[in-house]
Amino acid sequence: MACQSEDQRAKALVNQLGDTEVFRRTEAGEALVEMGPAAIDALIHGVSDENPQIREMSIWTLSEIKTPTARVVPAIITSLADPEETVRVVGSVALQNIGELAVPYLIDALTAPSADIRLNAAYALGEIGKPLDTIMPALIKALTDTEWNVRRLVVRALIRIGTPAVDPLIQALHSPDQDLRRMAERALNDMGTVQALRAITAAKRRSLDR
Repeated sequence: MACQSEDQRAKALVNQLGDTEVFRRTEAGEALVEMGPAAIDALIHGVSDENPQIREMSIWTLSEIKTPTARVVPAIITSLADPEETVRVVGSVALQNIGELAVPYLIDALTAPSADIRLNAAYALGEIGKPLDTIMPALIKALTDTEWNVRRLVVRALIRIGTPAVDPLIQALHSPDQDLRRMAERALNDMGTVQALRAITAAKRRSLDR
């Protein structure tokens, strides 16, 4: 009975996340965070509510609770394909708020059927930026995504990571995959560092010498 009462309270608080008064929304969010994992079912339901405000607040509150990540992160990742841009942005920022715990799920999301999920996952990975040995291979591989907008956000993520991305991109310049070579060159060119530009020049010279 107590469990049922707690579930009902969580659902009521999620509904309160859509209140017109800011202090009421804040009050509900804080109460849900205090409830912790007991509020997750209600918040996951809130992620698909018809009210965008409830969706946004549910996503952010889940990121504040953080664990168990196996339930929290996949629910937030679904929001990356939300029809409302503001909800997608909140989803991306929420995943950044979770940080490294979200990385394995974001890497899986780079192969999701939805291009919106893939590009927002790439953006979030670039903002989180570590662990590099996990993130870098996934982003390099995603440079050949079929959608231009996804590739653009992958390049942006690599530029955001900066110097640690240079060596993997230089290696990609020697790939047999022409599309990967082209996108690696673009990323290095956009970085604009001396090392990156020299690598592009060297790769072009080698190509002419063949």
